[in-house]
Amino acid sequence: MTLINLVTCICNEAKNRDSKKLEELLDQLTDYDNPKILDIYPFQIKSNEKFSQVEVFFDKLEVKDFQKKTQNFYSYMKSLEKFEKFFEMIWLRSTEFYAFYFLPETLYKEGMNYKFYVREWKKIIPKNREEVNLINIDEYSMLISLIKLAVSDHLTLHFIIPEENIVFSGNGLCFILYSQQNLALLEKIANTEGLYLR
Repeated sequence: MTLINLVTCICNEAKNRDSKKLEELLDQLTDYDNPKILDIYPFQIKSNEKFSQVEVFFDKLEVKDFQKKTQNFYSYMKSLEKFEKFFEMIWLRSTEFYAFYFLPETLYKEGMNYKFYVREWKKIIPKNREEVNLINIDEYSMLISLIKLAVSDHLTLHFIIPEENIVFSGNGLCFILYSQQNLALLEKIANTEGLYLR
């Protein structure tokens, strides 16, 4: 199956609300080489030493970063805001915007990621606490909660936009784009928000 056909099937199953079939199809995305990447850097940083000096992951932040609002805290928040603005533009443009995500088995309630994002966790965990969740995002606050948890590398998230035939997969400070459509527009939106589609 070609990538275009697979993305079309994923979009159809999202509209049909078939979580089981959708999970199987999303697993197949990893078989495709050279997907587009939405990133904070315009190129892949090949030196791990250089990368570790400039990249600020959520888990590298310490309590003092959150309490004193250090430079590392602001660097992370600036990167997060770029993804929030990018997906806000895509969400505003779409009539249907699905999120498919897996909840972690344990949330580590003592962990910094839970403490800092406690409202976000409460918002995305359904009352019946299913492991796999598929929702059509109608609320802006839900969109932002999902992005915060995915960018902080604590939630595996897929955004599915059927009318554009687009799937984004993310967990950390980059998202993988599975689509061949509207790349020029997506790149323009990314660049406007300080991100790169490469």
